[in-house]
Amino acid sequence: MAAFTKLTALGRKVQGDFVLSTARGFYLVGACLSLAAVLGAVIVAIVAHGGTFGAVRDRPVPEVRAPQAEPIDVQEVAARLGPPTRLGFVQEPEVIGSAVSEGQPLGYFDAATPNQLAAYPDDFDIVGGEHASLFLLGRHPSNGRAGLRASAALAQVLSDAQSGAATAPKQFRVRIIARDAVGQRSTPTDVVISLALGPPGAEATAPAPAPLTDIQGLAREIALAVDPAQTDLYYDVISSALRTPRLCGAGNSPEFLAQYRRGFEGVREQITPNNVGLFYRGVCDAWRAAIDRGEARVAREQAAADAVIARNLHARVTLETQKVRATSVRNTAMATAVAAVAAFLVIALFLAFLAMEGHSKALRDAVDIMASRS
Repeated sequence: MAAFTKLTALGRKVQGDFVLSTARGFYLVGACLSLAAVLGAVIVAIVAHGGTFGAVRDRPVPEVRAPQAEPIDVQEVAARLGPPTRLGFVQEPEVIGSAVSEGQPLGYFDAATPNQLAAYPDDFDIVGGEHASLFLLGRHPSNGRAGLRASAALAQVLSDAQSGAATAPKQFRVRIIARDAVGQRSTPTDVVISLALGPPGAEATAPAPAPLTDIQGLAREIALAVDPAQTDLYYDVISSALRTPRLCGAGNSPEFLAQYRRGFEGVREQITPNNVGLFYRGVCDAWRAAIDRGEARVAREQAAADAVIARNLHARVTLETQKVRATSVRNTAMATAVAAVAAFLVIALFLAFLAMEGHSKALRDAVDIMASRS
């Protein structure tokens, strides 16, 4: 009996000195860990949000100045007010390799002017010069500009020069004036007429003329359709046809030239000398209308594309919102599960301690009952 009493006392001492002390130690360690976790979470939150405090320093907005024109070039204004300059003569063909006859074209005059030269026969005049009597002034067949033709005396002089061994250029002097499209007249200028001569047949070896550009070829076709006889009207039509792209505001762009030719092919049989000017206007009107239709089509296609882009962007934003919402729900559920497990463990720990305490109490009551019966 005394041994049992000692054993009971030892059990109580162990329970009081070891079990309960150990439980208190676990509680203390848990509390310290919880406090450390709370402090760590606070520090992480402060660091994470530290960059969001403070004011934003705006950069200065650059000044946007109102559009203004650059200073004009006074020389460009003055050039319009001045008469033609740099008067000269262009030989065509480059080498005269056949017997020269009276009235044969020798070349044409040229000058520089921003106002364009006047139409033939007002563009150039011969007003004198040492050899003026040797030349006839007439329209050159290649470009419709005023040019020189051989008189009977000049044809004899050139034929005699061709029959000799020497083929050096023959030079003549004439005095000419030029007029621009607004009637401004240049000062009389002495021009040297240098004619390159060759033996008969030399023209066959002369450089081939440059091929016509697309706009030049089309202008020639229009002129032939209007004036197959190639009278003075022929050259006027060529000049007007070459100006049409600029008057339409299109330049010599390949797109405009293709539409220009398309319009000409469509009404070729209807063009006459009386309505060729209306044809040019119709081409310009049709081109501007086509440009407007093209811009309207591009606007419609761009609007449709913008609508699709906006719809796709809305779909992506909706999907991303759903993903964020799902992530938030998942994190909340996981946090709830962790909290539930933690609560379960805490409750289980308390229940374990209560069970231990109840068992100890039952043992003590049993020992006391047995002791009292002894």
